[in-house]
Amino acid sequence: MLKAPYKTLKDYLEQRFGTRVQRVTLEGGFTCPNRDGTKASGGCTFCTDDGSSSGAQNAGDTIKTQLLQGISKQKHRFASSKFIAYFQSFTNTYGEVNYLKTLYDQAIDHKDVVVLAIGTRPDCVPEEVIDLLEEYTAKGLEVWVDIGVQSTHNISLEKINRAHSYEDFVDAVNRLARRKNPLLKICTHVILGLPGETKEMMLETASRLSLLPIDDIKIHQLCIFKHTAMEIDYLNGDIKVFEIDNYIEILAEFIARLRPEISIQRVLGEGKIGELIAPEWADHGLKNKFLEKLQGYMIDKNLSQGSLLANKT
Repeated sequence: MLKAPYKTLKDYLEQRFGTRVQRVTLEGGFTCPNRDGTKASGGCTFCTDDGSSSGAQNAGDTIKTQLLQGISKQKHRFASSKFIAYFQSFTNTYGEVNYLKTLYDQAIDHKDVVVLAIGTRPDCVPEEVIDLLEEYTAKGLEVWVDIGVQSTHNISLEKINRAHSYEDFVDAVNRLARRKNPLLKICTHVILGLPGETKEMMLETASRLSLLPIDDIKIHQLCIFKHTAMEIDYLNGDIKVFEIDNYIEILAEFIARLRPEISIQRVLGEGKIGELIAPEWADHGLKNKFLEKLQGYMIDKNLSQGSLLANKT
């Protein structure tokens, strides 16, 4: 495979820890304030009933049991010696701090866990939660606060029922960054191709995020899954998804507007057969082919991470 013209998570992890590091996805049984009626109901329109989590363990088991099962599976599949304990589905800081601590404590209760990753929303990162997360960094763990924003355009956030604003995201990122803790990392998630967004809007999201003190980013194209609010709109012809070449073109320019220091954890949304409705080319088994095509395109167009930054020096 070609050398990626951007900073990959794999490269960062191997440089940071000296070995391959794999995720173990954990289910904490959380919900979201836009699902339980606190701020809205129904959840994000792209989200499945299980939070779109893939590879997670049995949610009925304790976090400790899930962790051990996940580590065993990953060791069987990969030559990994270090692991990321990842709370992915829904909002994993949405609860009382003492309760959160009982779950997080179980997730790090293994000598080979080197990263605690917490998926959340920008309106669910109060100071007391940040205090708790810093307790884990004091033990030498890296903590990734995965804050979904999806878009920096409030009109898009309203359409997908996020029930928070871009300004909420900026506030959460800045409060985390003010801790000046090198082990407290800020990762964000974006979706390209949201209903009504133009290419210019998507690229503006990249430029805006590059001005913020984020450390990592996960990018993927809009996917339509079964049992989501978007499924009906898609089947009615009200929503369109990217063809692969269109996505690669916009994704390449998006990456070229990101600061080179930002680690890119993901560039493709995937789905399993039976769950994914569209786009068909995002089938779970086609990732390597997609990466080769993206990297080849960027090299051909002389694009690399940061090469189109407006404020380059």
